[in-house]
Amino acid sequence: MESREHVKLLVEVAELYWVEEKDQAEIARRIGYSRSMVSRLLSEARQRGIITFTVSHPLERVLDAEDRLIQKYGLRAARVSASVGVDAPGDVAQLAADTLRGQVTSDYVVALTNGRAVSAVVDQLKPLRRSRVTAVQALGTVSLENQIVDSPEMCRRFAARLHSRYRLLPAPLVVGSVPLARALLAEESVSATLSMAAHADAMLTGIGSSAPNEVGSIFRGLLRPAEYRGLTRAGAVGHVCGHHIDRNGMDIDSGLCRRLIAVPFRRLLEIPNVIAVAWGEEKVVPIRAALAGGIVNTLVTDIMTAEAVLGEG
Repeated sequence: MESREHVKLLVEVAELYWVEEKDQAEIARRIGYSRSMVSRLLSEARQRGIITFTVSHPLERVLDAEDRLIQKYGLRAARVSASVGVDAPGDVAQLAADTLRGQVTSDYVVALTNGRAVSAVVDQLKPLRRSRVTAVQALGTVSLENQIVDSPEMCRRFAARLHSRYRLLPAPLVVGSVPLARALLAEESVSATLSMAAHADAMLTGIGSSAPNEVGSIFRGLLRPAEYRGLTRAGAVGHVCGHHIDRNGMDIDSGLCRRLIAVPFRRLLEIPNVIAVAWGEEKVVPIRAALAGGIVNTLVTDIMTAEAVLGEG
């Protein structure tokens, strides 16, 4: 059986050298051994796992989450903020703004949806002169009481930040009937704007939850009770650019969908870089669905949400 005294000696020598940062000569004098013996004891301590080394950095957890998201969902990029709590939303928005700003080049077209997340990103954009860039509205107006988070106002603010152009969609998000939706979609001003959005270089969007009391829901007051029940029965968990999706990220065809004025769902999958910005516990399932369906190319979120998204499936 191994001598407890020998193990105790190994621990003592290891602590003196690696924790207290004593040199080998000083350790030799303290324990009454030769310097060469101290060297052998240190080697033995490492070989036997008494001393181990870990290279760590606060960003290591974040970088690991980014890599895992990219690998699991085949993303073009993932950006994860290390912030938690009240600081997370602002830091996620800044991260998304920096990501988008780094991609904007001459003649770039950016399609914008709506909501709190997209609005926060636009507010975090640092001024830049890109006169030939165009911000285009990707879905109709919601007419929210807070117009700051509606798509037309965000296009204007985006263009002001970049000293660029913008194009608005002269239509509401949801109209009263399917025939009216068809008529509006046939209008040149509407169809041309949606075509530009569908051919954008990038889209900046949030990911909404289909939970009935979700705070930022863009459909509040627009969904008929029967339509909401139908979406629930069909397995809706969230929405992207106005389109409701199930857990697999598949579009749910519904009465609401047919009254929607937005870039068609199938065209979302053709946009080279759909940048989704979302955070929070209520967004975990919708984010996972959007990623599973291949709708999103770049995800920007916080570390708690990222790890929750990676935790299942």
